[in-house]
Amino acid sequence: MNKEPRTISPVSGRIIRRFGTQRHPITGKTAFHNGVDIACPVGTTIIAPEDGLVLDVWEDQKGGLSLSIISYDCTRFGFAHLSKQLVRKGEELETGQPIALSGNTGLSTGPHLHLTVKKYGVFVDPVEYFDF
Repeated sequence: MNKEPRTISPVSGRIIRRFGTQRHPITGKTAFHNGVDIACPVGTTIIAPEDGLVLDVWEDQKGGLSLSIISYDCTRFGFAHLSKQLVRKGEELETGQPIALSGNTGLSTGPHLHLTVKKYGVFVDPVEYFDF
């Protein structure tokens, strides 16, 4: 399988939950996990993996404080369980720019970053994009 070009990893850490169908660690229900969970201390700087725009910033019970960005090649990156946003909706981003601080908000078992990648409207395994 050909992998997409690598981008800059938004955070360093160990993957503690992988992409795909699996049992949820809190609810115990089997469901599709649309990204990877990367262990990192609360307050760790999260950076933009590519140049692009901030699509949205929101907060809900499941993902806590979250934001999404879109790169200029139309790849959408999502970030959840954040403790602080450092950017605003509509803001232009440069690769490596700090965008948020990691946290433990929402439905979470401990401090981590939930990272998603969507290409052409379909969730793809972030491991195809980043070296963790």
